[in-house]
Amino acid sequence: MELIHMFLNLVAPPITFFSLCFFLPPFLCFKFFISLLNSIFTTKDLTGKVVIITGASSGIGEHLAYEYASRGACLALCARREKSLEDVAETAREIGSPDVITVRGDVSKVDDCRRLVEETVDHFGRLDHLVNNAGLSAVCMFEDSDNITNFKHLMDTNFWGSVYTTRFAVPHLRNSKGNIVALSSVDAWLPMPRHSFYNASKAAMLSFFETLRVELGQDINVTIVTPGFIESEVTQGKFLTRKGKVEVDQDMRDVQVSAAPIGSVISCAKAIVNSACRGERYLTKPSWFRVTYWLKVFCPEVIEWSYRLFYLTRPGDPSTETLSKRLMNILLPPITFIALLFVWPLYLVFKFLSFIKRHLFSENVAGKVVIVTGAASGIGEQMAYEYAKRAAILVLVDIREDRLGAVVDCARRFGSPNAIAVAADVSVEEDCKRFVDTAVNKFGKVDHLVNNAGIARQCSFKNVDSISKHTPIMDINFWGAVYGTHYAIPHLRKSKGKIIVISSACGWYPLPALSVYNASKAALISFFETLRMEMGGDIGITIVTPGLIKSEMSLSASSPKAIPMESKEECAKAIVKSACRGDKYPVEPSWVRILFPWNAFCPELTEYCNRLALMSRRHVIANRNLIQSTYHKTE
Repeated sequence: MELIHMFLNLVAPPITFFSLCFFLPPFLCFKFFISLLNSIFTTKDLTGKVVIITGASSGIGEHLAYEYASRGACLALCARREKSLEDVAETAREIGSPDVITVRGDVSKVDDCRRLVEETVDHFGRLDHLVNNAGLSAVCMFEDSDNITNFKHLMDTNFWGSVYTTRFAVPHLRNSKGNIVALSSVDAWLPMPRHSFYNASKAAMLSFFETLRVELGQDINVTIVTPGFIESEVTQGKFLTRKGKVEVDQDMRDVQVSAAPIGSVISCAKAIVNSACRGERYLTKPSWFRVTYWLKVFCPEVIEWSYRLFYLTRPGDPSTETLSKRLMNILLPPITFIALLFVWPLYLVFKFLSFIKRHLFSENVAGKVVIVTGAASGIGEQMAYEYAKRAAILVLVDIREDRLGAVVDCARRFGSPNAIAVAADVSVEEDCKRFVDTAVNKFGKVDHLVNNAGIARQCSFKNVDSISKHTPIMDINFWGAVYGTHYAIPHLRKSKGKIIVISSACGWYPLPALSVYNASKAALISFFETLRMEMGGDIGITIVTPGLIKSEMSLSASSPKAIPMESKEECAKAIVKSACRGDKYPVEPSWVRILFPWNAFCPELTEYCNRLALMSRRHVIANRNLIQSTYHKTE
């Protein structure tokens, strides 16, 4: 099996490169032709259609209500601010909506989401469009957070609010062959500093609805919108602060928005409704923001350097909004393309030289203090052994104390001068504080933090019987890493240490029947990309995205048998080497990296292949128990 991976690692990248060179031009022409036909011939009549819009009391949600109203749609508007919601409803009636109801509700509460859908269907008898627009933003350097739990409401609103509402709406949308419109953000792939929690929530949302689109097939269309800077309360300075309070901070708004042009909310709402009616998969407004995705794919370090240069400044810098939005939309894409042609070769040379340097000056971890979560088995266990072979001091964390003791004994035999076990649940903030404090009190420092703990639950979203069974996935996979990192950062800064994050290839290549798991891993990637910029050079961050690794999770009945799996021993060895070198984005096995450009440039093709290969498998079980009742496994 290792020979197969060696062969794929050598052959797959050049084959992918040449395949894209030949395949991409005709594919893009085909997409342009189809898009042109859709814009001319495929426009749905919305007269009498029933539309739910969350977060409809202001901003994009408010103007989406007006746009749908102008096309004769019936509206069910939801928000927490009842007075503002009634004003929007009255304006929508004046514009042309034949019937409008308002439902005061908080989408972060599952009962409110159920009530929203039920009241809509009871009143109108059907549902045609669901617009998941409700969201909060937060602006705060991660290190400055007073209380991490203050930001859970942001994830509950931005991500879980969309999941809850979608869950109750799917049966009715299936009956009407309806549409789901999900408002994510360009911050899902652009890790803007001070927005770590917001970026993570939008990345989770993007990944979830990409997965859901594959699962639903042609029954329900899913349009994912990724707005850039659009006129709204957020771009006017309304943020969730580090104390957990929503405040207007004009100075911070100037820092975050800077001189970037702000798109019109009216034109944005119109474009969103047009895209939903045409059945488009993705929409980015303003459209020039789309080029940032190309830069992220080819030159992620350039994005990081640019953000660090332009955004990590003191609040109060004035914003000069003088650039023409139309000029940016027309000129920026070709400028970016031409710049990539000239810059990319030099950039690749620079990356190669950096790669050589990292290989020559790898870190010696002998005597270093390493915390590994989810260490009782799987990748976490093997990473403990790999660090032990390099004479590192280990603090091993897992919820299963009985199995953890055996791992500690093996680690000592492999060469660790000292290893201790800490029984802890990473989804509990107090437990995370305790294992960091234990490491510091026992050994006086922390050098490496390995955020490995994770669980998965395999189930097609349409067959989910209870959303509450899936919330531990986000609590463990995402919040567990956030809590541990929060308490470890002061010590890692002192030691110039490293954070190793075990995400997944599913974070950027979402597989069906793993919607919440994919979302949690996408949130991890986005959060730690943002944190890397905020930390600068003080703390190294290695984000690992494993593919199929031999473990209890990947060896479950539904794992594709045709895809070769890498051993967890080889995976752990490669991860520790990457961490010692200071690599930013290791992928194991490395040939899995070829899926990223295919998904970036040909998402329709990868979606079709996933649906064909995975959704038709008879052994994809509707309701599968947690693959592990504890969090010790990742891939």
